[in-house]
Amino acid sequence: MENNIRITNDKVEVVYLPFWAGCMVFGSGLMTVGGLFILFYGVPTSGILRAFFGIIIGIFGTLFFGSILLKVISVLLSGRAVFTIEDGELKGRKKAIPIREIEDIYWGGASSIKYIKVKTLNNKKIKLSTYNLVSEVPVNHVIETYIIPHASPDLKSNWEKRKQSQELNKISITK
Repeated sequence: MENNIRITNDKVEVVYLPFWAGCMVFGSGLMTVGGLFILFYGVPTSGILRAFFGIIIGIFGTLFFGSILLKVISVLLSGRAVFTIEDGELKGRKKAIPIREIEDIYWGGASSIKYIKVKTLNNKKIKLSTYNLVSEVPVNHVIETYIIPHASPDLKSNWEKRKQSQELNKISITK
């Protein structure tokens, strides 16, 4: 966990590990190549029905995994920090939110593509993507250690409620 958190002077960064980035690039790259292989090799050499399904699978596979590959590569080229806490602000790659203005912060997205959703006191909803390069454990640690102590009372109560409900879910699952 501590490998994902870089602390310097007045700055806390959540960074990805090269191994995770390599896995994401390899996996999404392999699936993109697989989609292209189906489109350009499998479809022309097969019958009508198989070609029809090959076109559908190839196009969706190439578009989905290709977009993930491009996003991950853009993150890799922009630096190792997925998000940063500096000068009282939570900063993503493109957005910065003052910590005092955060009303709620929680995980969103499907289990395969996770991101952090931030709701401000002005009812703005901002999405900070982790690009699946950082797990929930170090992110939650940074939120609890560096954001919650400086946060608004609304965020503190919302975070505690969510934490308690997760603990109750864990207890009910183990029974």
